[in-house]
Amino acid sequence: MSLADKVVLVVGVGGGLGSAVVSLLASEGATVVGAARSGAALDGLARHGREKGWKLTAVAADVGDQADVDRLVAQVLKEHGRLDAVSINVGHWHGGEGLLHKMSDEEWDAGLRGNLDPVFRVARASIRPMVERGGGSVVLVSAALAVRWAGSASYCAGKGGLADLVPKLARDYRPWGIRVNAVLPGSMGHDVAFDPPSADERIPLTDQTTTSPWEVARAIRYLVSDESRWVTGTLVTVDGGASTWGETSAASK
Repeated sequence: MSLADKVVLVVGVGGGLGSAVVSLLASEGATVVGAARSGAALDGLARHGREKGWKLTAVAADVGDQADVDRLVAQVLKEHGRLDAVSINVGHWHGGEGLLHKMSDEEWDAGLRGNLDPVFRVARASIRPMVERGGGSVVLVSAALAVRWAGSASYCAGKGGLADLVPKLARDYRPWGIRVNAVLPGSMGHDVAFDPPSADERIPLTDQTTTSPWEVARAIRYLVSDESRWVTGTLVTVDGGASTWGETSAASK
């Protein structure tokens, strides 16, 4: 699963999944540009990357501003000459009022704008150079079914919209060799160390803990690598089976 020849943009860094994705890809040789709204959120990761000799550039960018997103992608192209893959890890959890008939306009808009609009901006800017180059990989982050249902109706609609967008984009951009997939994480923790844990570590499916960002990052690594070159239009749920609502322990039988 060599990543040594890949230039990957990771948007939504600063903690949790974004940091795990950057660390995993960069530690395996990819050239990574990590972007977060706040430059301060990237300082620790960038410093660690320099100590490790990673090919990592940290950039502050606001995905709520299309001009800022366009500037970010232009910087990647100027410095590296191409963009092979983008991992879009942006979105906001919305609990709030769960019942649709009690929901305000503001609560509805927040769930959609926070989870769909940034993905639209980043994907649009990233796909353009991939079309010109004739290939690339786009990885979105939705949410496992159990997580979507636990949120508000607007959160569920926003994250569900991303899941439905994937096969549409995969179909539209297949003629240009652009693959589009998504990971659907379970409930995740937000604090991660900057060094990826050993792949030999085993996490039993019977554990009733939150999903590790590293497990989700490994799925993203697969989807940006050439190992998945025949995979597009897929939704990869990474939640240890929580969305199956199955029993978590054989001891209960």
